[in-house]
This record gives sequence, structure tokens and C-alpha cells, in this order.
Amino acid sequence: MMNKPIETSTPVQFLRSVGPARARDLARLGIETIGDLLAHYPRRYFDRSCAVPIGRLDPDREATVLGEVLTAGERRTRRGGSLQTVTLGDASGILFCVWFNQSYILKQFRAGRKVMVSGRPSRHQGRWQMAHPDYEIFAPEADDGGGGHSGLHTGRMVPVYGLTAGVGQHWLRGLVDQALAGLQGRLPETLPPGILAARGFPGREQALREIHFPSGPQTLAAARARLVYEELFLVQMLMALRRSDRREQTGVRLEKPGDLTRRLVESLPFALTGAQRRVLAEILADMRSGKVMHRLLQGDVGSGKTLVAFIAALFVIEQGYQSLLMAPTEVLARQHGRSLDRLALPLGVTVETLTGSTPAAERRAVLAGVAAGEIDLLVGTHAIIQDQVHVPNLGLSIVDEQHRFGVRQRGKSAQAGQDGGLAHVLVMSATPIPRSLALTLYGDLDLSLIDELPAGRRPILTRIARGRDEEAVWSDCRRELAAGRQAFVIYPVIEETEGMDLKAATVEFERLRAETFPDRRVALLHGRLKGKEKDAIMASYAAGEIDVLVATTVVEVGVDVPNATAMVIHHPERFGLAQLHQLRGRIGRGAHPSTCWLLCDRFLAEESFARVRFFADHSDGFALAEEDLRLRGPGDAWGTRQHGAPGFRLANPLRDQAVVQQCRADARDLLAADPGLEGAEGAPIRIRLDEAYGKLATFQAG
Repeated sequence: MMNKPIETSTPVQFLRSVGPARARDLARLGIETIGDLLAHYPRRYFDRSCAVPIGRLDPDREATVLGEVLTAGERRTRRGGSLQTVTLGDASGILFCVWFNQSYILKQFRAGRKVMVSGRPSRHQGRWQMAHPDYEIFAPEADDGGGGHSGLHTGRMVPVYGLTAGVGQHWLRGLVDQALAGLQGRLPETLPPGILAARGFPGREQALREIHFPSGPQTLAAARARLVYEELFLVQMLMALRRSDRREQTGVRLEKPGDLTRRLVESLPFALTGAQRRVLAEILADMRSGKVMHRLLQGDVGSGKTLVAFIAALFVIEQGYQSLLMAPTEVLARQHGRSLDRLALPLGVTVETLTGSTPAAERRAVLAGVAAGEIDLLVGTHAIIQDQVHVPNLGLSIVDEQHRFGVRQRGKSAQAGQDGGLAHVLVMSATPIPRSLALTLYGDLDLSLIDELPAGRRPILTRIARGRDEEAVWSDCRRELAAGRQAFVIYPVIEETEGMDLKAATVEFERLRAETFPDRRVALLHGRLKGKEKDAIMASYAAGEIDVLVATTVVEVGVDVPNATAMVIHHPERFGLAQLHQLRGRIGRGAHPSTCWLLCDRFLAEESFARVRFFADHSDGFALAEEDLRLRGPGDAWGTRQHGAPGFRLANPLRDQAVVQQCRADARDLLAADPGLEGAEGAPIRIRLDEAYGKLATFQAG
């Protein structure tokens, strides 16, 4: 360890046993400083205070077993997969540990090695078995200099961390222990004494020691509760500060609507839904208030958010201002540009589209038109918020699928209008966000929800199919094509990768074109194609010139082809529920019944199949988002990791809804008493906010 005392900001390389190579290994886990190391919480614990003899296992109770490797081998399964079996023995019996399709683990299980495994035992053909247990191998080289002592690894609740190549459990435990010892007595407290006392929380230093090396279940629970609260409290403080700041911001002042909005609504071949009308009233009230609008517009796939956003843009345009609409991909930007131009043309409103692949001459003309105020609505990708794009009279920025933009890009969208007022910001998301998470992530935005689908939208039939059913699925697809409809076929990866047992879009495209649909027009779309190629393929598909589109998730957002009625998703377990919902939303947009097949090409673990079954049984995006959040946790929910802000490590806003509400109230009370966070209780929080979010705090969420 270095002579100078370590701090949480000290690079982890200054700890004993961490050289440049090991520092690079740790960086792959997101660990660059000692603070990062301490925030790399265990994903679970082995209870090694009481290992159970194999002869006394109970099928109703999870257990930890210490045994010796007797044999290790694998065999092929009937479906073409592989089954790895490791036999462990102790003085009381034999335990069979099995894994599916994980050949790489066998290298670690050498005969004679001591191994500790944890899981739920079951009886199979009269013998004890554990499927996919957690394990740790006691190798002779286990003590590799991390600085830990044997008491960290046995005879207690032992932490189990997420690892990467070059980083072992023993070494990482020793490193965490070394960091805690080096910071002893010097870790600053971040929660106010009043909150610590009122909630009965341990101090920060004690909580970090107990989350890594718990002395028992009770102290672990107390440490976790405190650290969950701290994560959510910091977010709520950030949101409270931003809400307070925004109350002082003047927005572009807009008056009553003129003629454009009325003419558009009257020209539509359908009536707006009640939810669309309610949301429009909320948006227009914001833009008339004199304060800058920061509103999140949520709505399920096909609920009509883009139309609402366009009406809001017309409200701005008819009063002499300009609008921006940002989309996350060129395909979606060009689609928005085409559909909005059709609506705008009869109204005399000028719409132009600008993306990274716009030719130079056209780009110069568009930039000049925007700068001269001749273009009313500019649609595009993040290319439209580069510094050389000057929008002199910006009244409204619309950000579509906001979770795909870096927060700095979202922040830049709120430029000042000509009169000095800030442009209004409308953030749209078709990715349903449970209210509990929305309050946490976008607590500084006002929420509007379109919770009603337009009349005539047909439900999509979702079916699970196994590999053996594949030909029947293609037969059904061919019937749809014969009726004049179109189909999507979705794969999780572009190309085959060694060690990954997944079908890939490029290889399967050739097979589908040659064998499955030899008399049909089949095209391939993926993220590595150039923007112009993607646009051309999507335009051909939308025009009905392509029958079957083989694609990756590049079609996940916003692609609108009413004639597409069939979708086949290979390896659905590889996608999140919200992502599956977005993909499925590409069909069922026209007048004909639609079917989505989930083709499970290989054996699925029980948990994975349950998730696929849940998706097949539910069509409501918000129910799926809640389940996704419950299963996967919010993780890097802000999409800000690339700018140095942490995601949630322990907190889950769905599970911890009551804590979110507590934190909102506590943050509001503290800010009311100390608006500048300059007092004895507020100053440490400001330091911690700066440490956690830095400059990002200025840009967050819009």
C-alpha cells in the first residue's frame, strides 16, 4: 500500500497486489477507484458458518456443501446441447452437480480439489443432485496477495462477487478488506445525523464493512437498508435541487392556439382519444405558464405519442417559433420526417430531416434554412444538436425514445429562444417505465401518460414454439405472405460467435432466402449497415417491395409497417421483456390479425422459460416493464455510465417504493431548511452528489 493515506478517489492500482495488468482486469468490472471497489457489492453470500454434510441434505432447504472433486465430464443431449457433471464426495455421501452448455467450467474441477457449492439439492434417480450451483474452488494458489486472511473465506457469511477474467474471489475479497482497513476511521458520513437516528441506520463505514463481510444476517440487513436508502436519497436530492432550479427558469411564453392545430385535428380521419386530449391539455398549459416545460410523455406502442408531439410543435410554430424532434436512429428519424411532412404539407408548415448521412450540399441547405427561420420543424438524429446547427427561434425540443440519448445530448436540446426564454422540452418514451421507477429517474420531469390505445387496434396473438415446431411456424408465415402480408424474422446477434450457441442473422438470412422462402423477396437489416442502406431497406419494406425482413433489434423502435402481420423471434430469452414488447409492437399496426412466435431453439432454464411465458401471456407494456424491473433490477437505468455516473447497485425502485417516498419527503424537508446545502447537514450531501454525479447533475433527465 502507498505511504500516503488512501481516499475513496484513490486509483485502485495503489493498493497492494494491484499492478497495471490487474488494474485493467478490474476496470472491466467498472472498478477504477477505491470507491468503485467498495461499491462493487457482493451478489450473494455463502453461509460457511455451517456447511452441511452431503448425507444430511434436505430437498426443501438451500445448502452449502464442502467436498472433494471425484470426477468431471460431459455428454451431448438429445437436442444437441451439452451436460456437464461434476461428482463431489465427503465422508457422508456423494453429490452430483450439473450444468447445461457450460463446457468451460470443467477446466476448473480437477480431481482431488476441495470445492464448496451452494444451491437447492434434489433427489434424482435416488441420488443427490444440484443444478447450476454457485461454487468456489479452493485452489492451492488461492491466496494470491490480495491481503486477505483465511477468516475472510471460511467459518462465516462469505461474500460472492461478480468476476471477470483475471480476477478471483479470494483475491477480490482480500482487496476489499485491504481497502476497508486503509480507510478505517476516515470514511466521511453522508447522511444527516437526524436521518440516521430517525431511521436507525448504521454509519457509512460500518455499513460498508457489514455489506462486504457481514457478522450475521441482522447486521447485513441493516447495512443493506442504509445503503439502499443512501442511493435513493441522493437521487431524490438531485431531483429536488433540479425541480427547485427549474421553478426559477423562464420559458418561451406562448398564448392561445391559432389556426394550425385546429385544422390538423379536423383533417384527421379519426378522432383523438380521450387520453391524447388530456395529455395535450397538460402540455399546452405548461407552454402557456411562462415557466419552461420539462415533461415526460409516456405511452405504450401505438398509442399515438408522435401525433400528440406534432400537435404540440404546431402550437409553437403557429406563434412564430421553431421546433426540433430528435430520434435515436436514422431509420426512425427519416420515418418521422416522412410521416410528419405528409401531415404538415397541407398546412403550409415546412419539415426537413437531417441525419449524419445527409449529403453535404443538402446538409448546408438545411442548416441555412433553419438559421434563416425558414424551416419550422427540424427532424433528425443527434446530428441536429451539434454546435453548427443554429435554431434562432427554438420554442420546443421533442426527444423521442429519450433513454437512448446520453443525458448531455438531452441537456443541449433546451436552447434559448429569441426572447431569452428557454425552449420547452417534451421527452417521449414508448418504453414503458413503471411509475415507481419514473418517479426515481425522472422526478424532475412532469409525467403525462397516454393510457389508451386508438380504436381498432387488434391484440397480437403471441405463441411459444420449440425448435421442433419451426417448420410449422414457417408454414404459418407462408400463409400470411400468400395473403399479401409481410413478416419480420428477428435474431439476437448479427454473426455467429465461437462459444455462443445462438442462431445469427447473417447465416440464417441465407438459409431463409434459399430454403424457407425461395419464391419470396427476403432482405437483411442490421446495425452494421450504413445509414443509407438501412433507410433504403426500410423504405422498400414499408412500400411492400420486401416480403420478409430478417433483422436484429435495429427494428425495435418506431418502425411502422401496417401490412406486417407476422413476427418470429429466435432466442427470445436473450431479450429483456421491454425489448420484446418493442419488437412485437412492430406488427399489429394495421387492420389484419397478427401473430408473434417466440421460437425457443434450445433448452431453457426454468427461470428463463418463465420469463418468456410471462411475455407471451401479457400485452400491457407497463405490466411487462414492472416484471422486467423485478427480474433484472434497474441496473444502469439512466443510461449514464458512459459519462461516469453510477447506476443503482442495491436499490430497486419497484421493490423499494416505500423507501423512494421516504427519501422524497426527507429530501424536500432538508432542502426547505437548507436550500443551498451549505449547512452542517447539507454540505456533506452536496460533496457526495458532486462525487457521485459530478457535472452530470447539471444535465440530468432532460
